[in-house]
Amino acid sequence: MTDRKRSRRPLAALALACAAGLLAAGRAAAQTGFQEEVKVAAPTRLDWQFVARDFGPGAAKVPADYDSRKQRYQLFVPKSYDAKKTWPLVLFISPGDAAGWRSWKKTCEIFGILFCAPYGAGNGCPPGQRTRIVLDVLDDVRRHYRIDPDQTYLSGFSGGGRMACAIAFALPEYFGGVVPVCGTNPLSRVTYLRHRAVDRLSVALVTGEHDFNRKENEVYMHPQLKDVGARVRLWVVPDLAHSVPGNAVHAQVYLWLRGELQRRRDDAKAYPMRTVAPNEAPAGEQEAARLLKAAEADLEKAERTWRGVALLQGVVERWKTTEAGGKARQRLKEILGDEKRLKLVEEQGGADERRWLAALGRSLDRFGQVPPALAAYRMLVENHPNSPEGKEAAAAIERLRAKGK
Repeated sequence: MTDRKRSRRPLAALALACAAGLLAAGRAAAQTGFQEEVKVAAPTRLDWQFVARDFGPGAAKVPADYDSRKQRYQLFVPKSYDAKKTWPLVLFISPGDAAGWRSWKKTCEIFGILFCAPYGAGNGCPPGQRTRIVLDVLDDVRRHYRIDPDQTYLSGFSGGGRMACAIAFALPEYFGGVVPVCGTNPLSRVTYLRHRAVDRLSVALVTGEHDFNRKENEVYMHPQLKDVGARVRLWVVPDLAHSVPGNAVHAQVYLWLRGELQRRRDDAKAYPMRTVAPNEAPAGEQEAARLLKAAEADLEKAERTWRGVALLQGVVERWKTTEAGGKARQRLKEILGDEKRLKLVEEQGGADERRWLAALGRSLDRFGQVPPALAAYRMLVENHPNSPEGKEAAAAIERLRAKGK
């Protein structure tokens, strides 16, 4: 080895040490209190395009001149912030411009919660761009502060609440809960994501006594989430119309969310490949490989066979061109040839499908959404005609036909 080659190692080590020291110093000297405007430093590492594609064909795009570094947001950091610990965060999405701080201020100050709200991510923003802005902001805060994913809560008002649900249900590994206010969106229809949302997230539905979206919360989303086993609670705020409640309600919501923290901690410990650490953002091949490994671990336990298969299906659908996607596809073919495992898949997957379709059909039926309710009922009857759920669905179809619907 030449002297020149020998000299590179200590220089590289010194550079890494300096970088680590600068990062630690930056965090230690982090500005605390409320900041009206903070700029995003770098593009998000989070899979915003995956979230945005559910808004329709062509939604997963931003204007050609979009620049993450031009995005801005409000930020609050508690005075007690210490980079040696992990911290809770509330990210609030407004239907207009940055908002929510007044309603969360006292709660954040009392309990030591970071808060951020993006500018330019209102209802008038195209859904793909809106998703990108929100995740640019979230990842920027995660890069600069030690944010605990188990205590990261995505909230929003009206259309912002719908966006909060869409993002949290698509990327549940980055959140501990979601707080939609006067506006909701349903769970993902991707099976493994529905499983993860139910296992991990706490959903706090907040509506007003006189909110025109109250019925959506009471008869549609709240019972549907309960029926599939999600951790959900409904707040109907007295005398509130379609608006954001005050700090007292948010304090109650936060205490309920915090009360579920140990469950999320236990889940993260039991299934580490399905979770992320502070500032961690696995992407593409890395994330696909992690979920493939998680699926293999599930398949080693007979009682979790369907969970493993659903994960394999998710890897194939989401990362089909990656090496992990190819391996997942091959594993699914092998399972199709394994009669013992295939029987477990049919039993467990059938029970899961029956529970989901029954919850979906009932909630849509109650909400007056007859065509999609009928679609769910018919699928139940077709796939599980002799089950209790299938018979209930058949009766519901006849009831709706008798009413001329």
